[in-house]
Amino acid sequence: MNKWIFLITLFLVATVSILFFQKIPHILVGQYLSPADVLTKADAIVVVSGDSDRMKHAVDLYKQGFAHKLILSGAAKEGFTSNALAMQLEASRSGIPNKAIILEERSANTYENAQFTKEIIKSQGIRSLILVSSPYHQRRAYETFNYVLRGEGVLIQNSPSIYSNWKVDNWWLSEKDTHLTNEEILKMLWIKISGNYK
Repeated sequence: MNKWIFLITLFLVATVSILFFQKIPHILVGQYLSPADVLTKADAIVVVSGDSDRMKHAVDLYKQGFAHKLILSGAAKEGFTSNALAMQLEASRSGIPNKAIILEERSANTYENAQFTKEIIKSQGIRSLILVSSPYHQRRAYETFNYVLRGEGVLIQNSPSIYSNWKVDNWWLSEKDTHLTNEEILKMLWIKISGNYK
């Protein structure tokens, strides 16, 4: 095994052990992973595909008038229907007109969500956006979009889904949510150490 990979892996394991066995308050981890801004009106709402609750939250924001465009980002995990198209169908059933929706159907991960959405943002002249993901994924989504959009002068506001089962103040009570949290912490640590968002 490459010496640097071994050392990085050892560091990640040690860090996670400190977090979870030295009883650093779990709520601080939740708050770190789930940044949320006081929202102002934006040019578009960008929804990163994943958990189904994300679209429900984005529909609420649209209906509250925070933006008049929805950019739905995500390729197909399996089959022929992209995640973005599946989200569009849900938005349409909720009364959002198709003319308000822009699909990005190529991205297979968070970095590609940001990279391919950037093309739409530039072509549409978008200067501000509200980024929607699940709470446990919001930090990584934000930092990835911020990295990809650096120098473009685009304001990014965070709005994690309020409908997620994952909650800042009790995620550690669920085995599934604990697993999701551990994964996100490791991915964030890898980004901080390597500088690699891909």
